[in-house]
Amino acid sequence: MDFTEPANWAKIRSDAEEFVARYVTREVIENERRTGDGADRELTRKLGERGWIAPAWPVEEGGAGLDQFETAVLLDTLRRGGVPTIGPGTTMLPANAIRAAGSSELKARILPGVAAGELLICLGYTEPAGGSDVFACATRSERDGDDWIVNGQKIFTTFAHLADYCFLLTRSAPGSAGTRGLTMLLVPLDSSGIEIRPVHTMGHERTNIVFYNDVRVADANRVGEAHQGFSVMLAALEAEQNVAPASRTGLLAADALEFARTHPGPDGTALINDPLVRERLARVAMDAEVADLLALRVAFLDAEGDKPGPVSALFGPESYVRASATAADISGTAGMLDWTDPEAPVDGALDAHFRSAVATTIYGGSSEVLRSLIVENRLGLPRSRPRR
Repeated sequence: MDFTEPANWAKIRSDAEEFVARYVTREVIENERRTGDGADRELTRKLGERGWIAPAWPVEEGGAGLDQFETAVLLDTLRRGGVPTIGPGTTMLPANAIRAAGSSELKARILPGVAAGELLICLGYTEPAGGSDVFACATRSERDGDDWIVNGQKIFTTFAHLADYCFLLTRSAPGSAGTRGLTMLLVPLDSSGIEIRPVHTMGHERTNIVFYNDVRVADANRVGEAHQGFSVMLAALEAEQNVAPASRTGLLAADALEFARTHPGPDGTALINDPLVRERLARVAMDAEVADLLALRVAFLDAEGDKPGPVSALFGPESYVRASATAADISGTAGMLDWTDPEAPVDGALDAHFRSAVATTIYGGSSEVLRSLIVENRLGLPRSRPRR
C-alpha cells in the first residue's frame, strides 16, 4: 500500500499552518486553557471566511469543496496548531442533520450562518438519569399552536454558554419510551426560561447543565417530523460516532519525547538514554501511528460510501489514556506541573494530557457503547443492551 501523500495535501496543510501562525497567538492558547470553552468566536468567523467550518460542503453553500481526505488533513492541522475546534466541530453535527432533514426555511435561515462561522450549535442529548443512553430522554415538549413548550434539563452541554442554539432531544408523545415519541428542536439559547450553569472538569474543560423552564420554541425550529426524532437523532449520532476526532496520542507522543530528551534520569543523563524509557515511548509512538491511520481509514470508507463505524473513535481515546499514563510514569512529579508554573516542563502539556485523557473516552459515546456498536453492527454478534 502506498502511503505517499498527494501534493494537494501539502498545500492544504501549509495553508492551515499559515492560519495557525497568524491567528493562534499565545493569548488565544492561554484563554482556552483558562476557560476550557472549546470555541473562540473570532477564530470561528475567520475559519468561516475560508470555508473551513464546513470544508466538505460545496463552495456555493459556504464550504471549501474539499474531499474527505483533504478535510481530514485540514482539521487535523488546525487542531494540532491549537485552534479551539470543539465548538465548530460539534456545530457541524446538527448542521448536517438540518441539511438532511430540516425544512427549506430552516436550512436557509441557519446553514449559511453556520458555514460563515457566525452560528454555534451545541448538543442537548444527555440527562442526569440517562447516562450514556440518550434515548432515556425525559425532557418534555408539548405542542401549543405554532410553538412547543419545553421543560427539563440536560447535562454535559459543552459550550452552551457560547452557543446560539441547542440541538435538543425532547420527548413529545406522552407515555412514550425509548426511541419512540421523540422530537428534535433547534432551541435559541437566548430564549426566556433557559438557565445555564457551568460544570468544570478535571481536564480544565467547561461543560454545562442547562435547565429549560416553560421555554417556547417555534415549530419552524423543528428538525424532521414531529414525534419522529429518532431518525434525525440516529443520523446525528452516527455522524458523531463515525468521525475520527483527531487523535491526541500523537501530540502526547511528541511532548513525552521532548521531555525525555531534555530531562535527566537518575544517572544524570537524558531519560531518552534509558532503554526502558525508549521502549515505552516507542509503544506510544506506534499507538499514535495506528490512531492516525484509523483516521485515514474513516476518510477512505466515507469516500467509498461505506459507514466507517466507531473503530477510530474508540481506539484514539483509549490509546490516549494509555499514553498519558506512560508519560506520567516517565515524567514523575515534574509532569504534574501545569502551564501556570514557570518550571513546568513542555509548557505543562503532560499534566494537561493526563487530565484530559479520561474525559475523551466519553466524547461521541462512551467506550462501552462504542464497543457494543462494533460487535453488534460490524461483527454481527447479539445485542449487548436491551431494546427499548
